[in-house]
Amino acid sequence: MKKSIAIIGEGETEWFYFESLRVKCRYPFKVAPDFPQHSDIGHMAKLVDTYVGREYDYVICLVDMDRLLRIPKEMSLYQKTKRKYSKNKKGSKVMFLETNPCTEFWFLLHFLPRLSTRNYSTYEELLPELQKHMPGYEKTKRYFIRTNLYCYLTENGDLQRAIENADYICELCKKNPEDAKAYSEVQKVFGILNEINY
Repeated sequence: MKKSIAIIGEGETEWFYFESLRVKCRYPFKVAPDFPQHSDIGHMAKLVDTYVGREYDYVICLVDMDRLLRIPKEMSLYQKTKRKYSKNKKGSKVMFLETNPCTEFWFLLHFLPRLSTRNYSTYEELLPELQKHMPGYEKTKRYFIRTNLYCYLTENGDLQRAIENADYICELCKKNPEDAKAYSEVQKVFGILNEINY
């Protein structure tokens, strides 16, 4: 029996990326919300409750850390929400996957010929580096409609390299949390898809 997965993103970037992955690879997971929008942690928590209530096997929340690190009230709510679901021992498995500063760092990891532990504090800092590999990239619905993100990244970059780079950086962050720089946990979605044979 196939496992059910809901992937909840904060905004349009995540929605368009995972929707393009879903369509290209014919995965039966759900990308939420149905219409891409910018969501705060409170809205994401309500969506988590909805999909847990519908008994999805996995509920995966994609979180950009740049905004949370700038807004202490949002960070506090995020930490509280994570704690609430970490105690859930039965039913849906709820996972919060972070990227610092934003999902675009995951995109950049597809292109780096060797691992970089450079720190990018904001999307604006990261953008010029990403545009070297994705000319004209912009965080707009118009760009996302015109560009199939998953296909572009896998045809022009290297998904396996991105996964390996992300895993390595996450390990570095665990060993030395005080030195945590830019990192991404998006690669864990691919681990789940492989694990449940999607």
